[in-house]
Amino acid sequence: MVLRRLCAALIVGAAIVACGDAGQRSQQTPTSSPALVETPIGLATGQPIIIGVSVDLGGEQQAAGLDIADAVDLAIEDAGSEVAGHPILSRREDDGCNDAERASEAAKRLVAVEGVTGVIGPMCTTGAQAANDVYEEAGVVHISPTSTRADLSAPARRFFFRLAWRDDVQAAVQARFVLGEGPGASVIVVDDGEAYGRALADGTVAAIEEGGGRVLARERIERGAADYRVLARQIASADPHAVLFEGFDPEGALLVRDLRAEGYGGLFLGPDSLFSLGAFVTPAAEAAEGAIVTAGRLPDEAFTARFAERFGRAPSTPFVLQAYDATRLLIESLEAMVEGEPPGDVAINRGSLSDAVRGSVLLGLTGPISFDEQGERVGDSAEELGLAIYRVNGEQFEVVE
Repeated sequence: MVLRRLCAALIVGAAIVACGDAGQRSQQTPTSSPALVETPIGLATGQPIIIGVSVDLGGEQQAAGLDIADAVDLAIEDAGSEVAGHPILSRREDDGCNDAERASEAAKRLVAVEGVTGVIGPMCTTGAQAANDVYEEAGVVHISPTSTRADLSAPARRFFFRLAWRDDVQAAVQARFVLGEGPGASVIVVDDGEAYGRALADGTVAAIEEGGGRVLARERIERGAADYRVLARQIASADPHAVLFEGFDPEGALLVRDLRAEGYGGLFLGPDSLFSLGAFVTPAAEAAEGAIVTAGRLPDEAFTARFAERFGRAPSTPFVLQAYDATRLLIESLEAMVEGEPPGDVAINRGSLSDAVRGSVLLGLTGPISFDEQGERVGDSAEELGLAIYRVNGEQFEVVE
């Protein structure tokens, strides 16, 4: 395994952890409107193709939302900004991240836009739950670059696609890494009681036990506590091969700090919610050294430089790569549908566009991309899922897989 030093500027802030919210499973089985699905997207000569962008443009995740929207524009420009003589334009709508009502209203505005052929988003899970039905009913392809809750892709959904990893597959990647420590590796799993942490903890427990590991305990901490020394002392006494923490900071930083203070010297592993220098590495200080974090792949230097030159700043979230790849997939699917057609009027069948996206194969910036019947990304390895495994080394995250 090759270690690679990463650019710290991209991981100063926290990941879009709200996207992994995993509450109760939806009981709805939305279906598309046959009338709308069979109504083609009609584009008169020279009429723009519109790609909608549903992200947070004014809330807590505004910085990440703007980065994702800008990544869409960069992908459009790299594609030549036109298909069959029709210019490609983006249309941004503020979905409020996890604001269900705003996300639904943003979806209604986007599907009403003349010439809209697809949407990149919604950005966060609660918003996606509310908005996905709107897109499905309208027969509009929507590709989420960020939402990770496993059950968003119900079997009845024809127009939903996802480039982000699911919570359950991130848990499986974590479990494989831990089981690589040796046969029968012993593990204590800790979550923070939030839906995101519970879902990941459920997944890691199941995957570790299935893989032959031993889960010594499943613990839960209370968010907002000043320290976790009592639990840390208990864990240190049990001396597991690994402690998996599934949850948010500052709790992740506090827990690893207290574990090291109580003498625990084994592996500490966490999810993409800990992929932050400012919120995890710096507060935990030397206690974070050697910690393993699973998270999205970072943009390379070339992409970062091009993004910074175009928009005047470096991207603050790895999800810019998922947004870029999602846009490329949509544009290439459109190109395949109108290939050989002379410039002029174009009619794009909505259902056929969905089928074209589902049949796409792309070696993207996030790795190899193809979809299963539910619009989920196909793959088992971290690379195939757009994930990477990082180790804290000093004041940096370094890729180990």
